[in-house]
Amino acid sequence: MKNKITVMHFVSGFTSGGVEQMLYNYCRFMDKDKYEFIIVYQHEPVQDCLEKMESIPCRAIRITARNENFIKNITDAYKLIKKYKPDIVHTHMNLMNFCALLPAKFAGVKIRISHSHIAEKNKSVIYRVMAYICKKMNVWNATALMACGSEAGYYMYGKNKMEKNQVLIIKNAIDLEYYKRDYELRAAFRNELGIDEDTLLIGHVGRFSEQKNHIRLLQIFKSVKNKRAKSKLLLIGTGELVEKMKDYAKILGIEDSVIFYGTTKNMKDMYSAIDVFVMPSLFEGFPVVSVEVQAAMVPSVFSDTIEPACKLSNLVRFVSLEESNDRWADIILQETEEKKKPELEMLYKAYDIREKAQELDHYYISYLKQITKGKVMSNDKN
Repeated sequence: MKNKITVMHFVSGFTSGGVEQMLYNYCRFMDKDKYEFIIVYQHEPVQDCLEKMESIPCRAIRITARNENFIKNITDAYKLIKKYKPDIVHTHMNLMNFCALLPAKFAGVKIRISHSHIAEKNKSVIYRVMAYICKKMNVWNATALMACGSEAGYYMYGKNKMEKNQVLIIKNAIDLEYYKRDYELRAAFRNELGIDEDTLLIGHVGRFSEQKNHIRLLQIFKSVKNKRAKSKLLLIGTGELVEKMKDYAKILGIEDSVIFYGTTKNMKDMYSAIDVFVMPSLFEGFPVVSVEVQAAMVPSVFSDTIEPACKLSNLVRFVSLEESNDRWADIILQETEEKKKPELEMLYKAYDIREKAQELDHYYISYLKQITKGKVMSNDKN
């Protein structure tokens, strides 16, 4: 075994997404004297996100994007793997994990991990057929299967592998102490935004993509605004739909009350500043933000398409996307008025990154030892 264990992670890009945050959390709290982390990404990065990852430190390397040249994307991955000879290839691109797993297999990497972070729903028949093929490719080319939660596991790998315990659930753990609510930060951040304490500030974190359902979020906020005029919506994130959402806010007549903040390195400031968090996603796996917002003790309203296990405290309420915007608005206002005493026992018991990083470390080491002894892990047998 080399002096350091090289783990090569593959992601789609560095945006303000949960996958990158999960990686940041785990890489940050794993022993740098033991591990070297290489993050391979494809798209133009959000600079704050890239710098944050490099500060751990992790080496970040960009390759050709799949949508630019699919074949070159795979050959670039193969060349990188051959060059750096990682002990472990760990993929986080969901249905496209095989684009790194396949070249890793041909390059002779013994430990190839497919990690699922999503549980998509309500897609077209054509999409589901393509997704089925991608899922099979992931399983065939991986030696180990992981997921952020049970729904993401069932979605990517199916009932059989989940019930046979062939999928390891890696929880989206966080630095719980970091996210504790800070009232000095609250005052400073609200002052930066020009928002007084009498204004209801609704927060949301997420990439501007179809999945996050920003159209519905803006509609819901308009209903909140109709019921409580002194309200603002703070949107953290970037993505391909930002400009469209700005235009839509103008159509709804709420553009002066919606703050498109972009990205931030200081999520604690935002969580401390907001009064309620809203996430009406069309689908999710187990979003990191759901853990963060509860650690920050912020009342939250999630769509019921999000995995129920995300409820780690009494601060979360699920609402169906079938409910009207007015009903969503009423529930949001109720959650801000109830002033619940946070019950965080479950959160602190299961989502401390220091403990979970040690568990992933143990898994990596155990797997490497088994490979060294010539044993084959369970997914290679199927």
